[in-house]
Amino acid sequence: MGSNDIPPPHVPSYYLPISNALMKAGGVFWTIAYILYVRSSFRTQSYGMPLLSMALNFAWEVIYALVVCETFLERLIFSIWLLIDFGLVYSLVVWGVHEWAHSPFVAKHLGKIWAGMVVGAIVGHWSFAKWWIENDIGQKEGKIYQGRVGPDTTELGWWSAVLVQAYLSAASLAMLVVRGHSGGTGWGIWLTRTLGTIIGLLLYYGWGWYHWREAHAYFINPFAIFLWMTGLVSDLVYPFVLWQVRKTEKVLPNGRRVRGDDFFQDTKKDK
Repeated sequence: MGSNDIPPPHVPSYYLPISNALMKAGGVFWTIAYILYVRSSFRTQSYGMPLLSMALNFAWEVIYALVVCETFLERLIFSIWLLIDFGLVYSLVVWGVHEWAHSPFVAKHLGKIWAGMVVGAIVGHWSFAKWWIENDIGQKEGKIYQGRVGPDTTELGWWSAVLVQAYLSAASLAMLVVRGHSGGTGWGIWLTRTLGTIIGLLLYYGWGWYHWREAHAYFINPFAIFLWMTGLVSDLVYPFVLWQVRKTEKVLPNGRRVRGDDFFQDTKKDK
């Protein structure tokens, strides 16, 4: 996904090292965010990543770690995220029932529902990647895949990542509003995932667009702008909503967080 690029002569020599550094920095911030998600889930007995987002991310990491990525660094990043995901899945299965008390059917079958989402998401990511790679979609001079000028997996990574990211950011904001509490989330999670997205996605691709425009023109088009602006605006609004929610939520003796007006009802249930 860009590590094997051979930029044309007009691209500055410092382009590729900085591009790789941005990708690594974004990966580090997102790795920290994943760890914080798991930590917060265990502390608050909840889960912080929206259900469908968890399935989409898990499937994305499976397909890119096993099918798309070529370099050791790229595979390592996706594999680390995949391993940490099991902590998120554990928190979903064990404590997710509390967040779905209003829907007994979902609460009872939450693990199966998530597994079904993962299967669908894997098929979706795999079919998109397969179509892209087999048909040399986005082929551009200097974009090397499997030792030749072939499908542009950097662009493939953009479309698959920005769509998932836009949904994750918007759904995380919506989940916070609907729940009325910050169980499974927190300031550190918001900060690291936002920095990971800004650095590893927006700055990484924006850097390519600025210095090697003919190979990264897709970064600035109406649909792309709509997607990354949706995610960015959601992430920038999130801390204000989180601040308000943290002011009104209640913390139960076992560490769980609940909406303020549900405090007494949830306390009785826990007893």
